[in-house]
This record gives sequence, structure tokens and C-alpha cells, in this order.
Amino acid sequence: MLNKKDVAPPSLLNKLVSLTTIRDIELFEFSLLKTLAELLSINQISMYKLDQTNTTCWLSTYSIDFIQDDSKRQFSESQEICTSEITIPEEIKSAQLWMETTRKPYIHYRGDRCLVVYPILTVNKIEEMLTFELPHPLTEGEMLIISSLLSITHNFRSLLDESQKDKLTGLLNRQTFEENIKKISALTAGPDIGQDHDGNMLNRRRPKVETEKFCLAIIDIDDFKSINDRFGHIMGDEVLLLLSYVMKQNFRARDLLFRFGGEEFVVIFRAPDKEEAYKALERFRNKIQEYHFPQIETVTISMGATLINELNYLASEIIGRADQALYHAKQSGKNQLHFYENLLENGHVFEKREASAIDVL
Repeated sequence: MLNKKDVAPPSLLNKLVSLTTIRDIELFEFSLLKTLAELLSINQISMYKLDQTNTTCWLSTYSIDFIQDDSKRQFSESQEICTSEITIPEEIKSAQLWMETTRKPYIHYRGDRCLVVYPILTVNKIEEMLTFELPHPLTEGEMLIISSLLSITHNFRSLLDESQKDKLTGLLNRQTFEENIKKISALTAGPDIGQDHDGNMLNRRRPKVETEKFCLAIIDIDDFKSINDRFGHIMGDEVLLLLSYVMKQNFRARDLLFRFGGEEFVVIFRAPDKEEAYKALERFRNKIQEYHFPQIETVTISMGATLINELNYLASEIIGRADQALYHAKQSGKNQLHFYENLLENGHVFEKREASAIDVL
């Protein structure tokens, strides 16, 4: 029988109630880390989010400073989550292999420390891993807390995914676009801007975080109507599915991939400068051109891209700039990539502040 001190049902229920009010996936993942850290009384917990290559991942680490006062541990006000792209450590690879083989959590003792790795499954595949250390062996009560919380939050996360994903391709749908632009605007604005759990802009300290740079591109399948007319809508859907598959393979786990409807897609990704963004998009364009599409053989895409910076926060402005570049690519012969900034510099487009042909919901 479990000791009462091992599990605190009211606290766990309160945490679950709080978690299931969140409607943003990234905030949900952050809150899950925070909740587990508080319930297990640990000062650090990490999440490894695997990419398609299974060689690199996004590491999110949540840390809590504890104040020791008369044998009581209290949370300080200094709480931070740090995210970075890394190569998967060998020990985490070993843990992943163990969990895929045994379907059990990985527990490894290192002196007086206990490393715990829990898998987060999606369609029987490990996509994320939770890791933390304990100063003692994992207790039955702690295992119950973790398994119960992950089981319930897995179901809720599935509902969140379903509401935010395109049903055909599994990419983000256009309804989530503007909210993601708000989050990116916070990152490009500087280290003192953030969001609360309701997505509202606020000032808070985020030390050692540099301003991030992003690029947005609209992707349009060339002559897609002709593909539907010649081969039928079922084959047209197959083209959309295969293109989304290549997108997932080509871009990173933290990049935002959207299907806007029809044959139009949008990608938002981190890029240190325009040259690196151009390389990434050209690599993707070439991958599509070289990909073998059943019956159709060759499919090409046109792309219009723009940089996201502190001067253009509105979703309609950002998508409008990329849309002008896409229009130029279409008019110039298709199967090509153009950046709004280059076209503006060369006088091929003119700056305007109005909604684009792609409506932002």
C-alpha cells in the first residue's frame, strides 16, 4: 500500500485541472515540465524532442531554484526554461533503445544519483523523452505520479494536436498561424519580452537569451490544378501528403510547418541570416524537384520568403511580404525561390501595408 506522503491526490488533481485549461502545445509542454518538477520536488527536468533524422533533438530544460529554510524546501521566484538544438547524447540514445525494446522507463544509478528517462509516445513511437535525476531510487509513489500524469496528459495532448493540425497532412492548420506569429514576435523583440500562460505579452527577465531570427516562406505547388484534372483528386491528395512528408524530413523538429489549404503551405524556421535561410529553402525546393511522385513523376514548387524582424509583427504584413515574393516567382516562370527583401531592393516590388491575397484568419 502506498504511503500518504508518496502521493498527494488533491495536489495532483489541481495540477491536472490547471494543465487541461491550456490550449497552446508549447505552453502545455512547459507546464508539464513545471508540474512534474513541483510534484517530484526536483530542481531540474528536461524534455528531449526528437527530429525526423533521430540524430539531433530539441532540448528543453526547466530549472527551479530551491531555498532551504529550516528543513523546508520552498520555490524561489527564479524559474526559467531554456531550449536549444543539440546532438542526442549517447546515454539518451541508449535509454531510447532500452525503452523501444522493453517498453519500460530507463533507470540508471550513478553513485548516489538516479537518472530516470520516461518515453512520451505518439502512435507507438517515441517522439519525446523526459529526463531527471533523483538523490534516491524511484519510489512506487513517484512512479504512480509520473505514469498517471503522462497518461492523462497524453490524451489531452492528442486532443490539442487534433484541433491544431491539418487532418490530411498532419501539419499545423492556418487557425494556429497568427498565435505562432505572436510567439515569434516575442522572441525577435529581444530578451525582455515574453508571454504569460494566456499568451499575453509581458516583460520578464530571460537571462543569456539572444534575440532569435526567423524566416517565413509560402510554398505553392506549381500547376496543381492540372495535376488534379489529369490524375484525379485522390492522386492530388497523395501529392499533398508526400510534399508534407518531405517538408518534415527537410526541416527541423522545432520549425513550424503549416498547410494553409489547397496547395499552399507555409514554413517558419530559425535562420541566422538571409543567406542561410536561402540555402535551407533552395535545398527543400531541389528535394521536391528530385522526388519521385508516383504516376506524376516530377512536381515543382514556387516559394516566396521574407525575414521576420522587430519591424513587422502583424501576421497580415509578414504573410503579405512573402505573398508578393511568391507572386513574382510564379510570374517569372515558376519552380523558383524569391525573397521579398531582394525584390524590394531591386525595385521589383513596392512596400505596402495591407493584407495579402492569402487571408489570415
